[in-house]
Amino acid sequence: MKKNCAKQNIWLALFVTVWVVAGLEGRAESTNTMISLSPSVQQLETVVVTKNSEVQVSNDSVTTLYSFTVIKISTGKRMVSIDNMKPSASFNIAFDRTGTYVACYLNKSKKALTQNTCLQIDVVGLRSI
Repeated sequence: MKKNCAKQNIWLALFVTVWVVAGLEGRAESTNTMISLSPSVQQLETVVVTKNSEVQVSNDSVTTLYSFTVIKISTGKRMVSIDNMKPSASFNIAFDRTGTYVACYLNKSKKALTQNTCLQIDVVGLRSI
């Protein structure tokens, strides 16, 4: 009888441990469903999104953003290119491959001397339990 009780306690402890670890992992890997574009002093912000999930990209600044481009780092392939995004404009995008992407844009036209604002987009896959 003591042997069965000890076995049950071991299984219960194992179950609780797995449950706690899975809960903490979910918090550590929270992902975004919205990317807000606004020129800032922070040069390279990092955003984490989930593969194949729809993400809304929106221009939350009060000015038009120019030369918005998303490039996949590993291939150098241009994924999205938009000449100008008006204030409050938005679009949806889903990344079908995991990896690191970079999105850059200007807050002034190409004619004026200006610096790109960039953000890193890390696309992660879904984990199964």
